Amino acid sequence: MKNKSKIPVCVIGAGRIGLFHEFDKKRVKPASHVGMWLKNKDCELLAICDKNEKNHFIAKKLNKKIKYYTNIKKMVDELKPKIVSIATWKDTHYSITKLCINLGIKVIVLEKPLANNINQAKSLLKIIKKNKVKVLVNHRRRFDTEIIKLKKKLEEGIIGNILQVSSYYVYGLLTTGTHAIDTLQFLLEGLAGKIHKVHGFENKFGNFASSDDKNYDAILQFQNGLKVTLQSLNIKKYDIFDFYIYGTKGKILITDIGRSIIKYKIQKSPEHTGFEELSKRPENLCKPKPRKQFLKLAENAIECLNRKNAAPLCSATDSYKDMEIINKIILSAKNGSKEKKIKFE
Repeated sequence: MKNKSKIPVCVIGAGRIGLFHEFDKKRVKPASHVGMWLKNKDCELLAICDKNEKNHFIAKKLNKKIKYYTNIKKMVDELKPKIVSIATWKDTHYSITKLCINLGIKVIVLEKPLANNINQAKSLLKIIKKNKVKVLVNHRRRFDTEIIKLKKKLEEGIIGNILQVSSYYVYGLLTTGTHAIDTLQFLLEGLAGKIHKVHGFENKFGNFASSDDKNYDAILQFQNGLKVTLQSLNIKKYDIFDFYIYGTKGKILITDIGRSIIKYKIQKSPEHTGFEELSKRPENLCKPKPRKQFLKLAENAIECLNRKNAAPLCSATDSYKDMEIINKIILSAKNGSKEKKIKFE
């Protein structure tokens, strides 16, 4: 029986990010969509929908009351959730999100990317806008309280004017590179404008990725002329998600897969008279540990449900911009790395 005082929620997709990360002892909790909704005191997770019934028995280890469905329409018709999480593989995002919108869901939490390709993304964005649905795409650094603080500090001039940025990712431009692109846009748009030109390059070192989502490198140019490099590495060797942000008054390093944010001041050179260098004794701007980004994501979804003027911290439009940039990087790489301009609708 539903708890009428709580917001009814359902989760579609009970794989790694949907459920199984909750059982990873090293991950800060909640670490999945199922865990996120079970943890939130204002919501009641009613059911999961998944092809594999074994996942239901695993979910029940967290809460015995969770129901199980294999049919999305039946679940939504019977349980009438106010919020739905979609945590399926990227090639299903378009069809499942469209179905949930047609079934009347007004707040959807969607795993990135928005869709499997730019044409799907463009079509889905039109459907979302037409039906006035609030879709929160889980580009998780936008829900990281320390990254949010860093954005403000950069805009306040913590390292002066931004001069150059280098960024690194692993495991596919669409799967993980999209996180890097989204983080760059989030942190730098207020200072440098939008990314409006790109040069894409095919990676020649065989860095591991899925067969349908290759690694690409790129140069991204923002409207004020700032150029940013995006480079891929091999997840089979090590995981990495690093950003080097150089300014006129110092450097910011985001490292340890985003856990650590480090500031380097400028100091007099100990070796060369009349020269200055970056300090060898950096300052940690936050504790070097994982943040509970899923809690912020759930809070934002509830806010979007309860307040008409509330907006997603990462909207479908934000995610569409990421996909447009990705599309142009790939087109550039396949066309001799020629410059591709980006025009957002």
